[in-house]
Amino acid sequence: MSHSLAPTVNPEFVYKLISPASAFNPADKVLPLSALDKADGFYHLSTSAQVPGTANRFFPKSKFNDLLILKLQFSGLAPQIKWEAAKGEHPTDVSRIFPHVYGDLLQENIVGTILLDYDEEKGQWDFSAGWEDRLQK
Repeated sequence: MSHSLAPTVNPEFVYKLISPASAFNPADKVLPLSALDKADGFYHLSTSAQVPGTANRFFPKSKFNDLLILKLQFSGLAPQIKWEAAKGEHPTDVSRIFPHVYGDLLQENIVGTILLDYDEEKGQWDFSAGWEDRLQK
């Protein structure tokens, strides 16, 4: 019998990272799948605690000029979300359990966007205190 990898308390929001920002079209009803999402068969999302690591690991400045984060209402996506361990990770490390959306990710679940700045001095995306509050709609 397998056990659920879902957290005991659901987050209020989950996040989708997109680069280039121009790939995001607010007029689309359904968010297009990225190349990685297509290859894996689901939308990769992150919790707020996972976003900085995801951004700096998978969206290096050497390959990506900008980074747009979509803030999504979890409750609207909950029926489509499976909590799964990152590839090659042990499922008991809860920091490496990610929300994945199977099916269409409707943009009606987006509550805002955050266009991140890159901190050249630190050599990473700027996740200074309050990054989640730099919300644009």
